[in-house]
Order: sequence, then structure tokens, then C-alpha cells
Amino acid sequence: MGLKKQMLQFEDQRSDLESDYESDAEPLILKPFRLLDLPSEIRLHIYHFVLFTPTRKSALQRTGNVGASAKKSKPLAPSSHRIGLFLASKQIHDEATHYFYSTQTFRVLPVQDFLRMPTIRGLPRRHRASVTTIELIVGSSWTAPPKSWTINQGLGLQDMRLARTLKVFVQCDPSHPVFEGFRISRDFYTNFCGNLLHEILGRLPGLVQVEFDGWPSVDQNGPLMTRLLAETRGAHKKVLWGTERGWSDHQDGRHKHHELSDIDAAFDGMLSHPPDIVEALSNSLQTVKLES
Repeated sequence: MGLKKQMLQFEDQRSDLESDYESDAEPLILKPFRLLDLPSEIRLHIYHFVLFTPTRKSALQRTGNVGASAKKSKPLAPSSHRIGLFLASKQIHDEATHYFYSTQTFRVLPVQDFLRMPTIRGLPRRHRASVTTIELIVGSSWTAPPKSWTINQGLGLQDMRLARTLKVFVQCDPSHPVFEGFRISRDFYTNFCGNLLHEILGRLPGLVQVEFDGWPSVDQNGPLMTRLLAETRGAHKKVLWGTERGWSDHQDGRHKHHELSDIDAAFDGMLSHPPDIVEALSNSLQTVKLES
């Protein structure tokens, strides 16, 4: 018997068995699962699973390399999963979107490290009220801050009524001597960042605390950090310290000042600056190494 004829007989026998099973079995009735009958705590766990469970290993690769907004950002599920959840019903949409925006850290101003998440200016206005944590990263473009780095009504800070924490990450302090000859002046960037933070603190209606962190060359008692801390305490906000540097209220940064090498400062300055000045700073770094 040929193989083709055997396959045809097998298909006929399988069809007969399926027909007999379907005629004897009771019809299968699928009962709907009422998600909204679950307690809200369990629904939030389900939203987290749907929103932040990637299906590919490549999705686990984080984008961005600066601050909590990059290092602590959750890997996202495929957009089709997220959109499907948001379109399930109005109540599920409202609960899921609020959970999504309240668990993310959004940057106040853009930094050139290819982070996927938008800055707060790019958030839909209706979702700004869900944001609880934002981050300001300073040190980037310290010779010529972008003109877009302005704090105004269009930024939407006044809409973030639930924002309780502002994270401030300092990439470098250009008042360090190694930047002499590259910066506009010793106090230019210190004053620029101080005024920036002053404006932000004045526009967040429910802000409670400001958390500071930075790269290795940043001195806790240096000019830039001193100005930022003064603005924070002047606005009567609680000061917290991030995990990157391990700073604390009881730490005296002055006795560690000698450990902050010129090489670290130049290296941090290169990482935080656009490519047009990296070559010049690289040459300066080589000079520092030779002199050391």
C-alpha cells in the first residue's frame, strides 16, 4: 500500500473518532472571568504582569545610562499587550494607566543617552497627575546648556499633584579646576543649575523630598552640590541621598576632597558632554595623566 493511501485512511479514521467524541460529549460552556470582581491589590499585580513582562530577551536590555530613570526603569511588555490592556474597558484603562505612570521615573529635561521613556513635556496632560517621581539630571552640556532647558508652564509641573519625590543626579561639577579653559566661568553652571532647581521646586505643588546622587568626581561639599542643597532646604524640602555614592547627612565631604582626582573629573566631564568637546577634554585628560 502506498504512503499516500495510508495517509488518507489515517485521516478518515481520525475524522470518525472526532465525530463520535463530539456527538457523545456535552457542549463546552466557557464562563467569563470577571477581573473587576477581584480586589484592587490583585488587579494591580495583574496589571504589573501585563505591562512589565517582556516576551523577548532583548527587551530586558535597559536604555539610557544616567540616573534612576534609566537604571531602575522596568522592562516593558510588547506594545500590543499594553494597548490590549488599556482598551479592555474604561475602568481597566484608568486603573492600568495610573499604575503605569505612577511607577515610572520620568525626566524633567532630556539627556543624550537614548532613553526610551519620554520626558515630562512629552507626557499626555491627562496622565501627568499620576506621576509620583521625576528626575533632574545636571552636568550635561555644561559649556552651553540647550535652549530647551527652560522651566515654564508648558513643562506641566503644575499638573503633577501626586509628585512627591524629585531625584537630582549630578554628572559632573564644572567648577572643578580640570575644566579651566573649557567652561564659561567658574560659577556659570552652578548658578544655571541652582536657578533651574529653584524654578522646579516652586512649580511642584505636592513635592515632599529631593534625593541627590552623582558620579564619582562630584564633591558633596563642592560649589554645585552646595548650591543645590541650599535651594532644596530653602524650599523646605526633605533631603535624601541616593545609593550610587552613599552620601549621608552625617558625612563630611571635605575630608574626602583630596580623593577626587582630576582624572575622574575629566572622565565624568567627557561622559556628560556632547561629542563636539570630547576630543579636547580627552587631550586634557592625557595631560593630567602625564602630570600625575
